[in-house]
Amino acid sequence: MGKTSNQEAANGWTDEKIITSDDFSIANIGVIADNTAKTFQYTIPLGSVVCNVGAELVTAFKDSGSGNQLNVIVGDPGDDNGFLTTAALHDSQTEITKVVNTGTLIATATKAYAAASTIDIKFSIAGATYTVNELSEGRVKFKFTLISV
Repeated sequence: MGKTSNQEAANGWTDEKIITSDDFSIANIGVIADNTAKTFQYTIPLGSVVCNVGAELVTAFKDSGSGNQLNVIVGDPGDDNGFLTTAALHDSQTEITKVVNTGTLIATATKAYAAASTIDIKFSIAGATYTVNELSEGRVKFKFTLISV
């Protein structure tokens, strides 16, 4: 994923990363043990400023086993939930629809990066024991406003 559509850009978003249940398949990420978190990354270029981070749950996640919770946090290598604090994504939870800037890194300001870094999108299992490889349905869109200095 990368730059947003013209419509999204008109709303102030510059970049996006879409994650679906297929991204958790064994073919894409290998075998993941039960109750093990999975982190996806989005590159922050050298000299960038992160102004906004949001998530839109397009389709709630479901699994083929007994799972009942899937949560996501979004941060950087220094603060794993600095952009978005815990958001529920599983259809057995009271899942989010949209969240923006709930973490402390940009809740009231922006975050500048003198060196290249990453936005870390960490999915974790809670509740019943299962693996993210069992996710059978779901789609979440992460949106970012990045500017270059």
